Amino acid sequence: MIIATFVILVIFTLFMAGKDASSYLLKDKEATGDITTKRIQRWHRDGAAIFAMFTGTLAFDFPCLWYWIVAQALLVRLAIFDIAFNYYSSLNLNYLGSTAFVDKIFVKIFGVNGAKEKSLAFLAAAIILTVFVLI
Repeated sequence: MIIATFVILVIFTLFMAGKDASSYLLKDKEATGDITTKRIQRWHRDGAAIFAMFTGTLAFDFPCLWYWIVAQALLVRLAIFDIAFNYYSSLNLNYLGSTAFVDKIFVKIFGVNGAKEKSLAFLAAAIILTVFVLI
């Protein structure tokens, strides 16, 4: 069940990255070709709501491991989302975002082109947490 939940979270995160990348490529561009601030704020708000509902549903289904599911969901999201979004959007795979509050924190830690390093760090944490729960 723990491995299955991990896989479900990975698939969900890839799906969300693809959804956001489609919006990035298709909607609300200004005359300069830049995404509008309003659209970016909506992405973050909608993404947080969908993420919380999905994670909450998983946690509700497994009440004895709810804390693990929430932690694992956050780690998987932090490990996978940026690189998948960049790939689906045809952006530089190393690019970290610059608009969200969390993006600004991670740019300070990993640098503006530190998406791969960030992904590896959080993927390692996600795998360690999964192994720890299995033991």
